[in-house]
Amino acid sequence: MLMLIIVIVMGRSSVATLQRLKKSNQELESLVQERSYELDASKASLQRSNFLLSRREQQLRKQQNVLFDLTKDKAINQGDFIIAVQNITRTGSYALNVERVSIWLFNKSKTVLHCLDLYQKSLHLHTESEALTSQEYPSFFAALLENRSIAIEDVQEEDILQELVTPYCKPLNIVSILLSRFEVGGEIMGVLAFEHTEIEHLWLEEEISFANSLADLLALGMEAQERRRAEESLRVEQKKSERLLLNVLPQEIAERLKSVQLKTKVHLKTSGTIIADSFEEVTVLFADIVDFTEYAASISASELVNVLNEIFSEFDHLVEQYDLEKIKTIGDSYMVVGGLPVPSKDHAEAIAEMALQMQTVIHKFKRADGSDFSLRIGIHTGHAIAGVIGTKKFIYDLWGDTVNVASRMESYGIAGCIQVTEATYQLLKNKYQLEQRSAINIKGKGEMITYLLKGRI
Repeated sequence: MLMLIIVIVMGRSSVATLQRLKKSNQELESLVQERSYELDASKASLQRSNFLLSRREQQLRKQQNVLFDLTKDKAINQGDFIIAVQNITRTGSYALNVERVSIWLFNKSKTVLHCLDLYQKSLHLHTESEALTSQEYPSFFAALLENRSIAIEDVQEEDILQELVTPYCKPLNIVSILLSRFEVGGEIMGVLAFEHTEIEHLWLEEEISFANSLADLLALGMEAQERRRAEESLRVEQKKSERLLLNVLPQEIAERLKSVQLKTKVHLKTSGTIIADSFEEVTVLFADIVDFTEYAASISASELVNVLNEIFSEFDHLVEQYDLEKIKTIGDSYMVVGGLPVPSKDHAEAIAEMALQMQTVIHKFKRADGSDFSLRIGIHTGHAIAGVIGTKKFIYDLWGDTVNVASRMESYGIAGCIQVTEATYQLLKNKYQLEQRSAINIKGKGEMITYLLKGRI
């Protein structure tokens, strides 16, 4: 009986033990399963983290490549700002995968933002948007002026954008905005805007950094544009200076003067540079309008200047036609020379042709009473020195006895005639008709044999 009781007790104990073991086993299996789930979740989380890190790394590389390419963009570096702006908006849209990228410029008072360019990715289209004003959106403008960049995941949750939500964001389905300001020379110039549509976008630090870098490139583009404008203005002014220089100096002399200034990097006034040349043989012409002083006293100043301008302009055309060099005008006297600054063999013939043409041209002009103007012309050939004198109103001038004699030929000449010296006669006698005059007494020279040039043979 006792044995039976013992067997029964032991049986019950074994069952209890087995039940406990079974329960423990179930708990262990549950724990193992939980740990497996946790490990799987951790593994999935790690894989997701690695995937996200890989994506961010790829995105960073992409952005770096974009920035590198843009830094070499000719439009940005050479100041073609409109093309640069379009390159930046289009590139920025694809780099950050946003629908809308735009560039806005402030007015001087920073109260208006004008849209310079808006790129819409889905349409592949560059367009513009209406201007925004600080009067309509004061909080938005204040935030832009205070912050380098503004990243907003949900425009409806941001106080500074509440003014913009209804009139701007909702109609365009804009849900997230990234703004980056750019400056030039310390002055705020505008804003680069990235606008995400449809789905909210959490802006990552590297995306904000990328936007700021693009804004910096915009600033560089604006600086390049200003530099290009300044260089263009300088070129225009240089062209004006060169034209002015060519109006008072022969081209060869002007080129020499510019060359000297470029080499010395100083102005003619302070360099001590002298431009002077000696010419063995040139032909000098002086022409004077007969009785013009009396005529000038009878007309107004404007009429006087107008008449002289018209006559001397005709003479200037002849100078160009015969490749001569106008030296100057003094009152109603006109001085021209042949054979410089580039020596030539036919200088006397060129001067003779011009003198004959001058006598023809002057008859195109009439005095108030209908009478003709007439010229007294003197010509002489010989040695002369030419050079640039003066520091402010510098001129190319001519010196020497040849100049004095040519002037005397004019003043001792006959109205309507061309008087030449023996030296000039010897160079012209085989091609031109020349009439010898009686010996005349020339001041400072004594008696001289002179000739009147009549025309070609």
